[in-house]
Amino acid sequence: MFSYLKGILSKKDPITIVIDCNGVGYEVNIPLSTFDKLPDVGNEIKILIHYSFNEVDGARLFGFLTPDEKELFRHLISISKIGPKLGLSILSGLSVEDLIRAVQRGDTGLISTIPGIGKKSAERLIIELKDRVISIRPEQILKDFGKVEPDIIREAETALMNLGYRQFEIRKTFSDLLKEKEFKSLEEIIKATIKALYKKRNI
Repeated sequence: MFSYLKGILSKKDPITIVIDCNGVGYEVNIPLSTFDKLPDVGNEIKILIHYSFNEVDGARLFGFLTPDEKELFRHLISISKIGPKLGLSILSGLSVEDLIRAVQRGDTGLISTIPGIGKKSAERLIIELKDRVISIRPEQILKDFGKVEPDIIREAETALMNLGYRQFEIRKTFSDLLKEKEFKSLEEIIKATIKALYKKRNI
């Protein structure tokens, strides 16, 4: 129904903003990750919108400054027992980069620091999101693997996926291995990853 709103920012606080669009004020719920990037009141703003309706709360608008925030929010609320309010809390507690990184690495400890998310909820969130967040900021994720060139990581990942391994388990294994050792060649990292994945599957 709504893709975005463009107008004058007439009010803002850490959880809501009001955008004046040709004399009509739209109240929009936002996460802290969006609030931190907002211009001053009185400036023009374009905010990406997710529209939600239910019988209890009626129609509500949720706004985000970046496509990544909006996409991640939609992935979050598609998970059972995570509604829009908790979805905003998650994006307020962790940046897009930190949440994606935590999901990729299976870091339940970091995710469970978010109010309303316990260890079991964090584990379920990781399981649900691990194959979905790959499309969000893939280049940034590749840069997180220490000093290894992103091109080597990308080639190794493609080779391992062609062998039947899943992208999520490949990246998590890369992350674990690169904490322990620096790899200088494509062949070296592929062999080490296959060995580590084999061990995991046979524990």
